[in-house]
Amino acid sequence: MKGIYLFILSLFIAIFVSGGAFADTTYTVKKGDNPKSIAKKFNVTTKVILQANNIKSTNLKPGTKITIPSKKKEALRKDKAEAKNIKKTASNNIKTLLHEDSASHIVKKGDTLMSIGRKYSIAVQDIKEINELKSAKLRVGQKLLLKKTVSDEYIVRKGDTVWNIAKRFNIDPQDLMDNNGLESDSLVPGHTVLLKAAAEIPEPKIYDTVLSQAPMETVIESAPETSTLAELGLQDRLVLFAKKMLNIPYRFGGNTLVGIDCSAYVKKVYSLVGVSLPRSAREQFAEGKPVDNGELSMGDLVFFKTYASFPSHVGIYLGDNLFIHASSRSKKVTIDSLETPYYIKRFIGAKRLIEGKNEQETPGQKS
Repeated sequence: MKGIYLFILSLFIAIFVSGGAFADTTYTVKKGDNPKSIAKKFNVTTKVILQANNIKSTNLKPGTKITIPSKKKEALRKDKAEAKNIKKTASNNIKTLLHEDSASHIVKKGDTLMSIGRKYSIAVQDIKEINELKSAKLRVGQKLLLKKTVSDEYIVRKGDTVWNIAKRFNIDPQDLMDNNGLESDSLVPGHTVLLKAAAEIPEPKIYDTVLSQAPMETVIESAPETSTLAELGLQDRLVLFAKKMLNIPYRFGGNTLVGIDCSAYVKKVYSLVGVSLPRSAREQFAEGKPVDNGELSMGDLVFFKTYASFPSHVGIYLGDNLFIHASSRSKKVTIDSLETPYYIKRFIGAKRLIEGKNEQETPGQKS
């Protein structure tokens, strides 16, 4: 469409250039002449004569020489005026075409929701919902969004809930809670919530170097100098690796030193002692054998129902009613007590994947 308009403009420019060859006629005013009579004589309009000679009065003095534009030149003048209008229209149309591809509209004088809706083929109610308008009143210069867009983050306002935020951005409430590792549906004004799941960041090479491939003496700083990996039982080895990851930032969907969530943390720690686990807490709950909370042993997995009806949080038991986990509440890998009211209320069970205290058996082997 834009190309067509440019072609038309180019065509008229060519006409303008060639129009310079048309000659005008010089006429000497006679007694009794006036612009109208002269125009009739030369079959042109009075307006043409007045414009060509810059005459503001109809009184002409005999002997005055005036220019009579040729008919062809007059036709060219009309074409030029028409071309100017076409150029203006084309420019406006191009702007409209380009503007229609945008996702916003700047309110101009005379604009209404109905006229804007017609221009962009969008319902008035949709414009109001997208821009959270409570009335149809608009102000000049106001920017209106025309498309529903979901940003990465949203700052909680007073009165917001998980449910109305989810509805506003057309996302599932459960997904919103999952994205933010929310353990309840209560929100604090001013806090930022993620509207999309965090993308997984490529795992730094240092991770495998420090926690998987390096000599044990390099990894175990708190162990006796004479200790080696081979001398530690599975439980001690597991707890050692778990504690080496303390204070790593919590990040929903993350599984690296940059940020990690609860199930990724448990999966990584267990992988370092040769035990493979599924990715989610819900799937991990199906692994191992059930353990009563009065019989917990180091390395057991402890599960909680936080924001969902299924197991949605997991940690590793350390003994003395303590467990280590990637906490969305603390925003990092930390150690908490199972006797904390919050966790007592939400504890749903434990699973054992390695047997015996400090026994050097292979994972899954029973004593």
